[in-house]
Amino acid sequence: MIAYRQASFATPLRTEPARRPGRFHSGGEDVPTQYLCLHPLGPHAELLRGHDLRRPEQALAVRERTWALRLPAEGLVEIGFDEAGRFGIRPAELVADDAAACRELAARLREDGVPGIVVPSAALPGTRNVVLFGARVGSPYLLEPLGAVDVPASVTAVDGRPLLSLLERVRFRGERHVALDAWAAGRSFRFEEPDWAAR
Repeated sequence: MIAYRQASFATPLRTEPARRPGRFHSGGEDVPTQYLCLHPLGPHAELLRGHDLRRPEQALAVRERTWALRLPAEGLVEIGFDEAGRFGIRPAELVADDAAACRELAARLREDGVPGIVVPSAALPGTRNVVLFGARVGSPYLLEPLGAVDVPASVTAVDGRPLLSLLERVRFRGERHVALDAWAAGRSFRFEEPDWAAR
């Protein structure tokens, strides 16, 4: 599967754990947690939500490095709204502003040796993210990985900025998650691409 990531450093993946907490890590783990998106617009959506950049002038000021990565799908556990209950988490907690339940779930999965999960995006409803547990190392995109930690990767943009139209699709903190609402009502939800015009 092809995944996408925003990372401003020289490599898109970590071998050391981050000390700042995220949705599926508390900051005290012994191994890194890697966050990737399965939609190309996901990394900028996550950045806009994470930094609460709601205004066009704020989005226009973003200049970030983005990446594409080739991930093996084997071993990744799908935890969508339908599957949440089987993993001891409520569907709404997968995308809640309070990430405590996600962190508890991730701690259990790490103990069980799960290499990673596929979950709904909290920032870009209707798309999914990949969360990898453990160290990974970026390798040249067209080379086949030599080992389990190697992930083929390539830079897709330097000093890239998000589409302004993406602001209409980002689910910011305090807002309803439209894909969760549709699921709860028994309706399907399909992500609609924002206007691709560069502006």
